[in-house]
Amino acid sequence: MALVLFAVGDFATTPLAVQIALGVLCLIAASQFAVALVNFAVTVVVAPKRLPRMDFSSGIPLQQRTLVVVPTMLDSAAGLDSLLEALEVRFLGNRDPALHFALLTDFRDAPSEHMPGDEQLLELARERIEEINARYAAETSGGSASDIFLLLHRPRLWNPQEGAWMGRERKRGKLAELNALIRGAPGAAERFSLIVGDASLLRGVRYVITLDTDTQLPHGAAREMVATMAHPLNQPRFGAAREGAAPLVVEGYGILQPRVEATLDGAARSRYAWLFGAPAGIDPYTLAVSDVYQDLFGEGSFIGKGIYDVDALERVLADRLPENRILSHDLLEGCFTRSGLLSDVTLYEDDPATYAADVGRRHRWTRGDWQLLPWIMPWLRKRDPGSSTARW
Repeated sequence: MALVLFAVGDFATTPLAVQIALGVLCLIAASQFAVALVNFAVTVVVAPKRLPRMDFSSGIPLQQRTLVVVPTMLDSAAGLDSLLEALEVRFLGNRDPALHFALLTDFRDAPSEHMPGDEQLLELARERIEEINARYAAETSGGSASDIFLLLHRPRLWNPQEGAWMGRERKRGKLAELNALIRGAPGAAERFSLIVGDASLLRGVRYVITLDTDTQLPHGAAREMVATMAHPLNQPRFGAAREGAAPLVVEGYGILQPRVEATLDGAARSRYAWLFGAPAGIDPYTLAVSDVYQDLFGEGSFIGKGIYDVDALERVLADRLPENRILSHDLLEGCFTRSGLLSDVTLYEDDPATYAADVGRRHRWTRGDWQLLPWIMPWLRKRDPGSSTARW
């Protein structure tokens, strides 16, 4: 404040409008500092709270069958090989008869529905999935060559607002149509132009672990996530924020968000990532970390990488989010279905390697945050995200 007053000279003679503007700016800066200070104090005073979990050390029960899915783009043969290699690594670190792994893909946006090379790329994807399934067929519960890996590919649809042929609603649309397929909704299978693998297994899936293209799933992490989600104290219970409001999860959790840390490889990709990225690598001395909202209020924020209950999402989010309006859908989904933080389970992903990539990501986040402002208004009953913590 002293520097601001010095910069404008005699504050008493400063126009009222300038005084008000300076006051607002100082208030914003002071509020951010106050929030950071309070959050730090809470993490020092309050011990981290681990969510209860089942003992699945001998394996995940088939009643808790789970699909590990990577919503991503299919754009080249080299990209396909990279996607399948990463999917295989996730499987090798999380082998279990009740775990299945899938690529949930769209083509890139295009000026026409079909582009040269599309069919050849899909045929190559089919061959690769069948090949990797055959390689591990003996390790599945039933010995079927199509038990472990699946490919679910959607066609391009015309989007007049974007002026392009593209996958409907991008990532959110992928997961919504996957959920419909899992629960056997009429016409759900027709929303995919290609399904490779035993899709009948999807009818028994209870949970979905969704990961980004570059997200690493460490050894045993999937089992810990399912074990926590399956605990009776964490089961989602439904209600409404107020009379007449749309349903949402009021107790338990519909989504669990693990901790996300930076990879060592990602930090070494560029000097920018090394200087401005998060601390990279594995911390062998930390079991659980403090989080203000989880430790005080029992809720966390969903950032798009975690495990969710298929039935909970379908019940709460069905026809709730408008098309072409929501960019930061992960945050809203976490509010409606009550997201919890799994601070003792860690996923890893790369930090942006360049300033341009980092700024682009932050720009998308900012746009998404502005789009969510109407959703906290109390007169929008269907849009009410529920608790005060979710609003904050």
